[in-house]
Amino acid sequence: MPGTEIRLALDAIPMGGMKEGAAGDEKVLFVRDASGVRAFQAKCPHLGAPLAKGEICGERLYCPWHKAAFALDDGNLEEPPALDSLKRFPVRIEGSEAIATLTPERAATKTANTSVESVLIVGSGAAAVACVKTLRREGYRSRITMVGREAHPPYDRTKLSKQFLAKPTSPEKVLIEAGFVQSNQIEHVIEEVTQIDPSRRTITLKDNRTLEADAILVATGSRAVMPDFPGNHLGGVFTLRSLDDAIHVSEAADEGKKIVVVGAGFIGMEAAAFLKKRGLPVTVLAREKVPFAKRFGEAVGSALMQYHIGNGVVFETGSVARLAGTERVEAVETEDGGHLPADIVLVGAGAQPETQLFVGIEPDESGGITVGSDLRLAEGVWIAGDIAAFPEKASGETARIEHWRLAQQHGTHVAHAILGRDGVFAGAPFFWSNQGDKRLDYGGYAKGFDRIIMQGDPAALDFIAYYVMGDRVTAACSVGRNEAFTAFLHLLGLGRLPSPAEIEAGADLPALARAAA
Repeated sequence: MPGTEIRLALDAIPMGGMKEGAAGDEKVLFVRDASGVRAFQAKCPHLGAPLAKGEICGERLYCPWHKAAFALDDGNLEEPPALDSLKRFPVRIEGSEAIATLTPERAATKTANTSVESVLIVGSGAAAVACVKTLRREGYRSRITMVGREAHPPYDRTKLSKQFLAKPTSPEKVLIEAGFVQSNQIEHVIEEVTQIDPSRRTITLKDNRTLEADAILVATGSRAVMPDFPGNHLGGVFTLRSLDDAIHVSEAADEGKKIVVVGAGFIGMEAAAFLKKRGLPVTVLAREKVPFAKRFGEAVGSALMQYHIGNGVVFETGSVARLAGTERVEAVETEDGGHLPADIVLVGAGAQPETQLFVGIEPDESGGITVGSDLRLAEGVWIAGDIAAFPEKASGETARIEHWRLAQQHGTHVAHAILGRDGVFAGAPFFWSNQGDKRLDYGGYAKGFDRIIMQGDPAALDFIAYYVMGDRVTAACSVGRNEAFTAFLHLLGLGRLPSPAEIEAGADLPALARAAA
């Protein structure tokens, strides 16, 4: 409630640290350093994680769940997936107490200084939303048009394969922001794009309209892949990419009796875990014997597989020969003669980047559009998200990365570029995966690895694994080691990560991260 005061003893707030204070149901986060005591909202504006359980690295506060980062001095947003800065509350010191008053301080009004009078965004996903929010937060008041084929307002795609499937859920639960179009004063065009001409800065729509703008962000994302095995047209066969897909899968699960998930990637494994929570038999059919082994190593892959088995998910190894049934699917038949009864088949066979629309530009071997380190494709045209093949700074590789948070980072970078802040994109890639009730964090980028430095116990799902290529660590994944992982991500972004030898010798990454501004 505005005007409520929350008191906390100064001695309870560690120097260089933080402490949550409360008065009844109201809470704030006190932060203390050499410059004094400040107070911010206690929960992350993304999904409400308690920030007191997060980590302070250098001059940043990281959310404990999804690694949104905020500036310690004023609470300004520095890294997504949050899209808003922290509310800051006035603090006074009386004797041995810090007292926060729950009337938020007014944020400074910003005015963008740019000659760009119109922005056109192709796509309505993570990169698009982050670009819009950043432009408006930085004081851009001119025209923004967002074009997408989905009729739904922008939504959080990361939720679709998780809790959304665990029980009947309203689609409104996954919307990013109520009234997003109105509150951000954008024109939302719902239509299929048929052509993008970067040289002319124009796009053509299915209804033959042509749109142009001073600045264009192309973030068309990807479409789910449906393999051409016989029977893929039957009722009860789904992919899971869009909100409509998730709604259809969830509705089918109300009547379903047996589910087969084809593919043991992130979407398939998450969906299997959360559909299992509905009490339905779930079988995962995959070509590999151990899910994620190629990406994370046998130890991590085996541990995750055993965790799912312990929760009742059944695993089968093989490839689909055909889906059997008349009008609706009745079984998955495998190439080795297996027969898996199913009235729901969820196909998780990956996604294809939407790059066929460009005039005069061929995708690279990964299906992406190659751009420079500033994400610029042509004068006034930028590429972001799934379709961007860009120079990934930490690894030195050209990468096309399908991560929600990275797409947001791209969108934020492009917004700054539109406003005249040119520079290299240097964001550290990060994604999370909810494997049932366990959250796996992964940071960095590694096409492969020579070896793994393992700390902790993968079998107990309490570990951090560092992936080494040559003479450097390029990525890490973790379950249950938030402090070490957040420190890794922070140091990776700064280019100050210790060598593999130093990490093996016991380098204290959290201490290094706290000291690294």
